[in-house]
Amino acid sequence: MHVAILDRSWQGWAAVGAGALLAVVCVVALVRTVRRRRRRDHPAGLLAVTGGLLCLTLVAATGLLAVGVGTGYVSDWAGIATVGATVVGDAPDALAAGQPADPPTPTTATAGRTWDVTIPSHSRGVPDSDTYLYVPPGYSQDTGARYPVLYMMHGAPGTSADWFTAAHLDQVLDGLIDAGTIPPVVVVSPDLDLGAADEPVDMPAPGALHETFLVSDVVPWTDAHLRTVPDQPHRVIGGISAGGLGSLLVGLRHQSTFAGIVSLMPYLVPEAPALHASASALAANEPLEVIGRTTYSERLPVFVGIPSGDDVTEGHRIADALTQQGLPVQVGDYVGGHDWSTAQTMAPDAITWIVQQVGWTSPAPAGTATPAPSPTATAG
Repeated sequence: MHVAILDRSWQGWAAVGAGALLAVVCVVALVRTVRRRRRRDHPAGLLAVTGGLLCLTLVAATGLLAVGVGTGYVSDWAGIATVGATVVGDAPDALAAGQPADPPTPTTATAGRTWDVTIPSHSRGVPDSDTYLYVPPGYSQDTGARYPVLYMMHGAPGTSADWFTAAHLDQVLDGLIDAGTIPPVVVVSPDLDLGAADEPVDMPAPGALHETFLVSDVVPWTDAHLRTVPDQPHRVIGGISAGGLGSLLVGLRHQSTFAGIVSLMPYLVPEAPALHASASALAANEPLEVIGRTTYSERLPVFVGIPSGDDVTEGHRIADALTQQGLPVQVGDYVGGHDWSTAQTMAPDAITWIVQQVGWTSPAPAGTATPAPSPTATAG
């Protein structure tokens, strides 16, 4: 399914042009000022060093911005501002117990809202998370409705804003909801504090417990502060790349928490050095091993998104292993690279299919009964 996303890349390139112009002005002004001071026999060393650093910073920032716009990681002014705030800004204060998480700007009948919150961590090695939320159109108006939740994980490295600045997931969902293709949903995208080679799973001691954080901190926080349907049938976990592998592993191991999985661009061998340092930890997080050893307590649909730029045999081996276990599996093969532009193309298909598979229909009224949880999957 195609969801039209307004192309605002001209805004990104305009920002790159402005940055390049500022860098040129900085260099020209610095050269002229240094020459003028030397003619007057004034020391210019400190000025040259300070100004040079400023100009180099502008050049580097403009170069990084150009790479971000060129790869689709950021495309407009709003995305640039969000990434900047995520990188250098302070995280919001944590909400008090029982305080609802409401968007700073109310939703409308046709547009949802995104904003960031802080989710406290009680898990070893995981800092408090600057997490981005999405609530759907009508969330602010229909205060009695409760919603299913998509938990979406970024890649490594990455930030909690990536699904919105790079994949424009808020626009994708607004379009799907407006078309009646899916019901309104909430999205929670936590910052997982991943390194360049890392996965959001529990690492051997003294490593970080990313998986525990997701299940024991993020999910309870979400149900306590957002108007969710707080049960397993109304939760799906998804992710891209490292987050795609993580969503698969976490979803398989926590079937009592999640009813479906969206695994985009997964791979066969985890990259985290802490896992490679332990043969048992590595085996416990290799997808084919986990799929084969897991006890499946109930129907668990899985969407596997495979880009042509990857080694496509890896994604297909994962999908085949899941199918052999009798799970409902949808494989999406896409022309594209291992990047956010391709993830944006995958997202409408993946979300539409998984929502249909788990049976989400419309916002649930307040007071919806919560079914008893099913047993957690175990490795055998």
